[in-house]
Amino acid sequence: MNFDHVLLIGHGAPVSAEEVVPYLRSMNAGKNVPEKRLAALARHYELIGGASPYNTQVLDFKGRLERELSAAGLDLPVFMGMKNWSPFLKKSLAEIHLKGFRDGLAVPLTPYRSAVCGAGYKESLKILCSEQEMEGLRYQFIEGWYDEELFIQAESEEIAAALGALPPSARSEIPILFSFHSLPIHRHRTDPLFHYPGEAYAASALVAKQLRHSRWSVVYQSCPVSSKGGWLGPGIEEEARALALRNEKRVLVVPLGFLCDHAEILYDLDHAARGVIEKAGMQYLRARTVLSHPKITVLLRMLIEAQHFKR
Repeated sequence: MNFDHVLLIGHGAPVSAEEVVPYLRSMNAGKNVPEKRLAALARHYELIGGASPYNTQVLDFKGRLERELSAAGLDLPVFMGMKNWSPFLKKSLAEIHLKGFRDGLAVPLTPYRSAVCGAGYKESLKILCSEQEMEGLRYQFIEGWYDEELFIQAESEEIAAALGALPPSARSEIPILFSFHSLPIHRHRTDPLFHYPGEAYAASALVAKQLRHSRWSVVYQSCPVSSKGGWLGPGIEEEARALALRNEKRVLVVPLGFLCDHAEILYDLDHAARGVIEKAGMQYLRARTVLSHPKITVLLRMLIEAQHFKR
């Protein structure tokens, strides 16, 4: 299938303090979340500046990708649609349909194939495109690029930059925690989410190999307070406490499961996990997320280009 536009699909986040509570209410609709808990979640956003930089960073990436595609001779407009906040995916699809585009290439803002399913991006897009007013609109997906060389290089370069804050003698000894968003444990091998831990481990191993760093582990974060049943672990706080018991002096956290900053990075890691690490007597360091890294723009252009000329 040839395509006439590109659609970036993301989670979405509040861009102002006024949007935080409506966003939290929307995200927790039907879950009977107490007002006290919503107020506590809103406080998280206050601690990271009042809102989230997620949408702004995606919008900046959209512009860079459009310019990269144009320079490569691909005249493809790029749209962005968010599943959980404005610009909502449905509104973006309506705009795309109104402009006469019909065949799109969807690019979820995660390198992990299983995370695409976990976020419900494919299912949401399928449901919306089946609506009568979206007649004729269809998509193919680019997903599962966690093992691509340019992604591994971009992550490795951000880690190397973070390690640059340490004396050379300490860089090879610091434990690296590759952090991913926790998900409920699924026991059925036919479930796409079953592959998520494997993808997380594979990406982490490739980055560690690129860095020639032997001290690393995979951890999970952001497990909901109200969660019931088994969730993927070990949790980052649990692993940090174990490192402290082994008399480690510092920890480098790498948000390898995330492409850009949002509350799960700026609060769950930089505030909550950092508090646990520092309380345990260790120094907290974190590598930057990679959506703003030039190699990610080049990589997505190459993946789009390959799909565009695929026969």
